[in-house]
Amino acid sequence: MPTVERRGDPRVAVQVPLRFTFAGKTIDTNIVDLSNSGIRFHTPQPLPVMSLMQMTLELPEGKRPAPITIVGVVVRCAEVRGRRKSPYDVAIFFEDVSPASARARLQRFVGEHLAPA
Repeated sequence: MPTVERRGDPRVAVQVPLRFTFAGKTIDTNIVDLSNSGIRFHTPQPLPVMSLMQMTLELPEGKRPAPITIVGVVVRCAEVRGRRKSPYDVAIFFEDVSPASARARLQRFVGEHLAPA
């Protein structure tokens, strides 16, 4: 039986650096995919589902990318067997992307990376 896509926003596969702090530890990783409402990445440690976290990402735009700070909630964390360095696949739903200019930058970046229909 095919799975039903529940996401409202399209995702784009990108390799963009991501920094987040969880339980007092700062972790640098890369984004796997990104949408206007969420993000997926790999991490070396599990993150509890429904935990709130803050993250910073730098969208590659212009000569000097300005970081965007996002508050999100962990909606999925699953271990992927065979992946040694960062075995956990984590999905975050964005609770707050602010200011409005940061949300506009995120929407523009995602729109520019969508495959043409």
